[in-house]
Amino acid sequence: MEKGGQGAPIGPIEPLVSIVIATHNRPAVLHQALKSLIGQTLQDWEAIVVGDGCRPDTAATVAAFEDARISYIDLPVNFGEQSGPNNIGFARARGRFIAILNHDDLWFPDHLASMCGWIDATGADVVIARGAVIESSASKGSRHMILGMGRDGFYDPVTTVGFGSAQMVRRTSLPRLGPWRPASQCVCESSQDWLFRAWRKGAVIATMPHLTVLMLHSGKREGSYARDTAREQEELMDAMDAPDALRVRILGNAEEPAPLKRSRYVKRRLLAMLGMHPRARSFRRQYRRGAFIAMLRRTRGLPPMPEREPDADALLARYRRGGEGPEAS
Repeated sequence: MEKGGQGAPIGPIEPLVSIVIATHNRPAVLHQALKSLIGQTLQDWEAIVVGDGCRPDTAATVAAFEDARISYIDLPVNFGEQSGPNNIGFARARGRFIAILNHDDLWFPDHLASMCGWIDATGADVVIARGAVIESSASKGSRHMILGMGRDGFYDPVTTVGFGSAQMVRRTSLPRLGPWRPASQCVCESSQDWLFRAWRKGAVIATMPHLTVLMLHSGKREGSYARDTAREQEELMDAMDAPDALRVRILGNAEEPAPLKRSRYVKRRLLAMLGMHPRARSFRRQYRRGAFIAMLRRTRGLPPMPEREPDADALLARYRRGGEGPEAS
């Protein structure tokens, strides 16, 4: 250090928030998600974009922003779902807090500022924001679902649904709470499985009563990965210039999940206390193990999940395809 104590800091300055963005071959929607990040009122952040075996146009999309706060890592082999890329991002995060932004979702400009304030105000390990599930234009007459409600301001394992883009976790809590489990090991969505396990480990999970997230689920949009378009995201980003007007518009065509009868709630709460996720029974009735992800990939226009233990012939076939150009997987 120079005399007077004014020397340069040792090592990079840690950001307040690390944002983890898992992506796979949808550069148009990734561009809009990154625009919603760059437009945040809180600017003390780093973003770790993790490509799940992506084409070169994904790296080019990230590089085009020319923002040193955004880094890009690409997996050499497609993992096939969000848990793997997210865990890579968590391991590399340096911020005091870690937030998730799914590549097809959008944040209101005050999302990070509001979440950081709420997690400190509540002393929580995790905070869940209100999020609106935006129905596609093809869903005629459907209302947007509002998720992220708690019970007295905190996570309720029976009624709270907080998908990835609505979550923020305190980084010092993450070693105790653990990573996301692979989808094949979960009885429901990986994001909901992680919240439930965090609650079981004693995490304080607060819910923030402020709508700051728009979720445009690719699993509800036929062929969403087969075409590189982001018309819905572009229109919503244009409307972000007047955020409260956009909130009024969305809430005017929104609904909350129907309340459970008390007897059903008590039964599910008891199951949760015994370690069974309240969504597990309905998922098991509807999907056998691995079938949920398989269904999502079909809807999105993706091939089946990549083989986790390919033999030599399968590897040879993969590398031959790779030599012919980027593989869509």
